[in-house]
Amino acid sequence: MDVREPALPVDPWLPGEPTAGEVAAARAWLARRGVRVWLPTRLLSLRLGSREWAARTVPWYAVGFGVATAASHSFADVPGRFGLIFVVLAVFVVVRSREIRRRDEVAERWVGTGSPPALREAARQVGRWYLATTTITFGGGAALCAATIVVAPSFDAFAQTFALAVGAGSTAAVLGRILRAPVVAEDRTSLAVDGLLRAQDAHRYAPSAMFAFAATPVAVLNELSPGWLSWLALAYLVVAIGTEVIGGLVTRHRKLPPGFYGR
Repeated sequence: MDVREPALPVDPWLPGEPTAGEVAAARAWLARRGVRVWLPTRLLSLRLGSREWAARTVPWYAVGFGVATAASHSFADVPGRFGLIFVVLAVFVVVRSREIRRRDEVAERWVGTGSPPALREAARQVGRWYLATTTITFGGGAALCAATIVVAPSFDAFAQTFALAVGAGSTAAVLGRILRAPVVAEDRTSLAVDGLLRAQDAHRYAPSAMFAFAATPVAVLNELSPGWLSWLALAYLVVAIGTEVIGGLVTRHRKLPPGFYGR
């Protein structure tokens, strides 16, 4: 099979071919990055389209998180309730990262499984903004949790520290797979897309900044916390989330080099 041939919309039940929805999603993804084609290649349609369809589950996770947070107010007297929410969210992060593997495995059968890039190169592809966000979130969050335990010790403070640690573990597990994922490409253009997908997958499937909220409930909501600690927690949130948003926007608007992406 020539995976450089344009992908024709086919029966979605036919195994090993991009669906009509995946072709359309891949076309839109390429258009946002300055590439105008009507039919992307089979390889790109499969890899890009499956990720765009998987991205549509994001609102459901947001709704689920909102419902869980609202429900936690019914258990206001239960210690560590906010920490439990973020532990559940960490599990969702790991589960959701598996959504794209099934279609990527098909792509690997088409072109063969390449070697993972060098760790330094993979980190460069993921980008400095994402790495900075992760460092700020978990490094700054650990420092904030330590300060909270010293200034306003409570079960909730220890629970949110544990939740932050679980979030760091889930992020490391997903990010490790992204960094060490094999290259799936057959030419220069698909290699450029592979590198950009590595950065996109990090932001989409291991969004570390959301765990910044795990480190702040006691500092912000506990009436025993001093004012300076609350302001420090809010500043930490703004920096972590702002860095994540900027990194996501930079990745989203990164352009692709000229080449053959389809017809």
